[in-house]
Amino acid sequence: MDEAISRPAPWREVFRGRDGRLVVGLLLFETLSAVHILVVAAVMPAVLKDLGDLPLYGWAFSGAALAMIATIPIVGSAVDRFGAKPLVLVTAALYAVGLLISAVAPTMLVLVVGRFVQGAASGSAYALSLGAVAKTLPSAIRPRVLALMATTWLLPALLGPLLGGWLADTVGWRWAFLVPLPVLVVSVVMIIPALRDEPNPDAERAPIARALLLMVGTGLFLGGVTGDSLASFLLAGIGAVIAIAGLRTIVPAGTALAGRGAPAAALCAFLLSFAISAIDSYVPLMLTDVRGLSVTKAALSIAVAAFTWALGSWWQSHVNGRRTFGWIVRVGAVFFLAGVVVAFGVLHGWPIWAVFGAWALAGFGMGTAFPTIPLAVMAGADEGAEARELSPTLLMDTLGIAVGAGLGGAAIAIVTAAGGSLSTGLAISFGLAGAGAISLGALAPRIDPVRRDHS
Repeated sequence: MDEAISRPAPWREVFRGRDGRLVVGLLLFETLSAVHILVVAAVMPAVLKDLGDLPLYGWAFSGAALAMIATIPIVGSAVDRFGAKPLVLVTAALYAVGLLISAVAPTMLVLVVGRFVQGAASGSAYALSLGAVAKTLPSAIRPRVLALMATTWLLPALLGPLLGGWLADTVGWRWAFLVPLPVLVVSVVMIIPALRDEPNPDAERAPIARALLLMVGTGLFLGGVTGDSLASFLLAGIGAVIAIAGLRTIVPAGTALAGRGAPAAALCAFLLSFAISAIDSYVPLMLTDVRGLSVTKAALSIAVAAFTWALGSWWQSHVNGRRTFGWIVRVGAVFFLAGVVVAFGVLHGWPIWAVFGAWALAGFGMGTAFPTIPLAVMAGADEGAEARELSPTLLMDTLGIAVGAGLGGAAIAIVTAAGGSLSTGLAISFGLAGAGAISLGALAPRIDPVRRDHS
């Protein structure tokens, strides 16, 4: 039977033997990312009140994604060439340094630097985890493992945002950046003995120059779009040219036109992350600065979204094999778009409790679509090159985070600088999210791998 339509293995197979130990290690690594991302998202309104500098608010999110843009393709190739084990300690060190910089940051700019270092670690961890899944685990187990990796967000989602909000409202937001450190230590201790290491010295070298070119170009573009002068527009244009030059040498041919299979998957990964970042980064700001909630109460919306994200990922693992990858992603796009519409209503005066319904819908949509896109790429990848073929999709995912958060932040910065209201800026950002979801739904069927001729 073709790999793209094979049924997932029984759950009991996931934790058997050495593969089972590897799965546990990867789940701990993913838990670290969940704690880090959810806690930071919850405390950022408190950081803004303390450090100020609203124009840099979006950079706290897009800065981390910029670093991921560089590290994902580099680490994706390095996993094939050197094996994953040597990269785990480097990733852990980057996490620790980035968290400590953010914890002691005296200004928003320094905090953005810390977030940049954390993003480099997150990108490395992302490529390491999915590379290990693609290279070492049987295809029938992969949907189960990706669903489990999503459910590792459940406990951090229920406790992380509330913990971050409580810290911000009591002892201070800086402590929220220290919370992931114990999880970091435990994950490293668990994952290294369990990780299967199969380096291939003849694998393609990491595209360091191209990845850095893309990162720099994207950074210049986002920096330019936040201004209103001719110099800013020129900077944005130069950045776009540089970013496209770097991107076209990394992603599969036909990505811009959503060519069937891996090219369309890469574009859809961008659209999905663009959509969520254009709204998710700013919902806590809406709830605190527009609707008047405390940081702790606003954090509850993040918890709801992460819970239904795990639920959506669990659901996709059950329908995978019975429905096409494209069908599953389109369902996710519809749920996410419904959540955006309700969130837009809350921004303009709908009852505050409706935001929890909005984020329940959006979270389920993300959980449905997010793991399905890399599964489609894995199903069509050549044996022995899974990490390398998957890394462009992961890179486009991260590029979507940077561009979505960056353009959302730019809209807010430009509108407020011109004397407009924060609500207007947020409405533009939410509109970007809706446009991304609509585009994703339209292109989703094209991610299904091209059938191979087995005759």
